[in-house]
Amino acid sequence: MKVLLGIGCLVVVVAIGLAVGRGPTPAKLDDSVRRHLHGWLEQRSYRGLVAKVAAERRDGHGTYVTAVLPLVAAGAAAVVARGRRLRDWLVWLVVLLATVPLAFVLRVAFGRPGPDEGPVPAWSQGAYPSGGALLVALGWIIGGAVVVWLRPSWRWPVVAVTVVALAVHLFARVAIGDHWLTDVIGSYLLVAGVALLADRLRPRGED
Repeated sequence: MKVLLGIGCLVVVVAIGLAVGRGPTPAKLDDSVRRHLHGWLEQRSYRGLVAKVAAERRDGHGTYVTAVLPLVAAGAAAVVARGRRLRDWLVWLVVLLATVPLAFVLRVAFGRPGPDEGPVPAWSQGAYPSGGALLVALGWIIGGAVVVWLRPSWRWPVVAVTVVALAVHLFARVAIGDHWLTDVIGSYLLVAGVALLADRLRPRGED
């Protein structure tokens, strides 16, 4: 079942990429969501905070902080557990990290312009799937899986926090205007698909 779901996620990633196209005109859903979220956020006093959460190259680097936090938590849990059999995760980790070069290939292949951008030159990276969202999804899936393996009773709290973190990142990137909604969703689906396909490689000793 997980293999089929994983394949399904990857098929949807490709389908979205083909649907959104290379032209500067965004899909109606993307344009509508961005305009509504951006307009709503412009009237809020915490717009600056949301911008820092979404930041990738700007001050704050919130995207990278969001990606690293669960890895730090996993590292702390591993230290407490004295690094119990963490090398068993190596193969699974390498497979998941393969999504980084895969996303690069897809960004070049689809060449989708981001918000307020013109056509993407040939052999240049487009906006789909989002590189920052990919790192955030990887951080939370990898960190969350290790924490749950070491502390099985934390499973549902970890799942809940992961969902909230991914939702906050999605909202911030779209509302600030760094990415289209489908750029972020595509990254999440890419990581989810590969994680599901690689699930049999994940250690089972503790969970």
